[in-house]
Amino acid sequence: MEEGDSDIEVEIPILSRKPSTSALKPITLENIEEGASNVVSSDQDDELGKKYELEKNRDDDLELRRDLIHVAIILIISGAVVSLNLLGMLFAIPGLKSHLSRKIFTLEEIQKLAKTLSNYSHQHIVRTLTVQILLGTWIQTFMIPGATILNMLAGNNFGMKMGLAATMFYNTMGSIFLYLISRSVGRRLVKRYMNDRMESFKLLVQTRTAGITTINLIIYMTSLRIFPFTPNWFLNVALATLEIPLIVFIPSLIIGLLPYNYLAVRAGIILQDLSSVKIVNTSTSVQLGAVAALGLTLPSIIRRFRSCMVKESQPTVDYYWMQVRKAGQRDEK
Repeated sequence: MEEGDSDIEVEIPILSRKPSTSALKPITLENIEEGASNVVSSDQDDELGKKYELEKNRDDDLELRRDLIHVAIILIISGAVVSLNLLGMLFAIPGLKSHLSRKIFTLEEIQKLAKTLSNYSHQHIVRTLTVQILLGTWIQTFMIPGATILNMLAGNNFGMKMGLAATMFYNTMGSIFLYLISRSVGRRLVKRYMNDRMESFKLLVQTRTAGITTINLIIYMTSLRIFPFTPNWFLNVALATLEIPLIVFIPSLIIGLLPYNYLAVRAGIILQDLSSVKIVNTSTSVQLGAVAALGLTLPSIIRRFRSCMVKESQPTVDYYWMQVRKAGQRDEK
């Protein structure tokens, strides 16, 4: 520098980050009260969440009890009507008391009882048929054991045509009533006591019936019902819970119950010649199992056949390459 020049002082600003007044608040009594109020509000939210869950569980329990009461009322009233008609008919049958014993479900006692009921039904066919239909509908509706013996007695009392028509009628009506009860007031009962089985069955149905038509769905549901190791009552409850429509439920029900009822009525006709009920159960299981196996595999076969047809109808890469070559040859010409 030259001597005449004065010294120039340059002030370099120092960038310093000042603490944010919003982040660092002075510790005052108001800030302490605000933080305490936030903690209290979070605790109150947790308490409100717990109270909401408790109230929800309490409401679910109350609704479950209400559904149980409704089902019990229907069971008691319908059971009283059926019992009055059944007892009125039984007391009117002469010599019936001698056949009623503790071993009533043995084959010999069933044969004696069937002979007595057959003689009475020929004289009072309307009364016997009415009691049979009421009792069969009640048994199917409330999943009470004894449907096989009742179907055999229908064949013994009324023969093939009338016996098959009666068994089809009360088994179908009982299954529809169980379907409607399960769909209206039985959802919570199924969810509480059969949730695991229902979820596995739902997964099975969804994987097997995805993308199939209504007819194929009816075939699949019919095959499940024909399969001898699938309980009929479980299908009625499960299909109602899965909201399978009646347009699918009723045809599959009628077609699925027909082979079993036919074999049971036929066994009732030859009831006096049977040596064991196991013969009927074994032959029924073998025949129904063969029919069910065909029906269970039919929707899968149809679905695979359709997928193959769709793949064959779609244009391939070779097709497009041939079109490009043809277009190139035309341009050269």
